[in-house]
Amino acid sequence: MRALRFTLAASLLLSACAYGPTVRTDFDSAVNFQNYRTYSWIEPSVPQGMNPLMFARVQGSIDRALAARGYTPGHPGDFAVSFTVGERDRVRVYDYGPYYPGWGGLGWGRHWGGWGGWGGWGGWGGWGYSDIDVDQYLERSVVIDIYDNATKRPVWHGVASNNEYSNGVNYTKLDEAVVAALAQFPPQPQVASR
Repeated sequence: MRALRFTLAASLLLSACAYGPTVRTDFDSAVNFQNYRTYSWIEPSVPQGMNPLMFARVQGSIDRALAARGYTPGHPGDFAVSFTVGERDRVRVYDYGPYYPGWGGLGWGRHWGGWGGWGGWGGWGGWGYSDIDVDQYLERSVVIDIYDNATKRPVWHGVASNNEYSNGVNYTKLDEAVVAALAQFPPQPQVASR
């Protein structure tokens, strides 16, 4: 019974992870991220053309995620944070190949009752069809960039993307994307393999 519970819990965890945001990060390996304790914003006010409500929500989400990781605001902080939010239409095509429910090309071709041929009946594959699915969705992304305040150089870059099938912004998913991206900040030191 215990093994069944473990298997069920593991499968639920894997299925939950399968639908989370896709996260990609990059960082400057020469930077000692352990020295960072405080942060500030590069753009404390709403950039021109951005929805001010969206800006406040994402900024609040980043503030909460950084606070959960032990960082506090500073003026100026050890590092500076900037973000962008974007979306683009995406199309994914799945071609499952031809499917032949019957024998297809059997017929009376040139060589009597062979496999079809150039003349006669059959010869072109019968009732086969190709199974193709087209998936249209919005890819929404949160891009978070972190700069060293002393050098003004970029030190960390994170992108979290979700696929959406509606035009409305799902703010729960937006928060999950921010948390997922910042879960990889600071980057963990690489352990040399033996």
